[in-house]
Amino acid sequence: MHPKVNIKWLSCKYDRVFKSVMLSNNYMFLNALLTEIIGTKEEVINNLSTEQKITNKKERIKVMDCLIETTNAYVNIEVNSKVDKETKIRNFSYITTFYNHSTKRGTNYDKHKKYYQINLNYGSNGTIKKYNHFMQDDQENKYIDNLQIVEINMDYLKKLWYAKDERVNEYIHVLMLCLEKEELEILRKMRKGDEIIMAYEKEMNKINDDTFTWDYDRDNEMLINGMKARAKEEGFNQGISQGINQGKKEQQIEIAKKMLRTNIPIEQIHMITDVPLKKINQLLNKI
Repeated sequence: MHPKVNIKWLSCKYDRVFKSVMLSNNYMFLNALLTEIIGTKEEVINNLSTEQKITNKKERIKVMDCLIETTNAYVNIEVNSKVDKETKIRNFSYITTFYNHSTKRGTNYDKHKKYYQINLNYGSNGTIKKYNHFMQDDQENKYIDNLQIVEINMDYLKKLWYAKDERVNEYIHVLMLCLEKEELEILRKMRKGDEIIMAYEKEMNKINDDTFTWDYDRDNEMLINGMKARAKEEGFNQGISQGINQGKKEQQIEIAKKMLRTNIPIEQIHMITDVPLKKINQLLNKI
């Protein structure tokens, strides 16, 4: 259970703040973040729906933190307050489900776009700032080359920064996401002339000027209720469609019965009514 959040300084380590900041300002901060993590210049061109379709009433709610399209890739970003097996399985299901739906283009598969899942992890151990995961064999031959999962150890980046380790410099716009007010001021002074950090600090100060509180449990409850309502409506519409189809099938069977009584050949009845031959032979045995 998440507590009500009401703290002195809100940073982008909170998923709701992250989404609010990253999806504003013409994606300035998001573009900088993606370019550092992916390693190529990325420009966001579309903010996609993060809600994945529920296919049955027992399926768990599936909502990504952030899903965007760039000029070269689709990117799912998850802000993780903990890193355990369940979190990894959940996040893996997000990106693979999206990959499955998005790569299909008629009878062909889209082989041109890259697919990334970026996990911004907090509360994890380790002394590696970035992990790259691929589907590959024991000889490191990639099974597919357009799907990559990236994990960023946010806490370790902060440790590197405090230790004045130069290795943090390649992820400086990733680092700023987890800094407190005083730390952000120090970073801005250290990186004089960095327009992205200056704009980000201004944006964060604006957010923190007002009392920005929310109840995670209430938010999640509203989200779940909304998705359940949509799923119920979809199920109702599907039920109507199934009912119509079932009615058509029963009508065709009645027509087939009448045609059998007039000694019309079974093959012709099948061609006219679309009733399977096996079913027509069953009807014939009952007449």
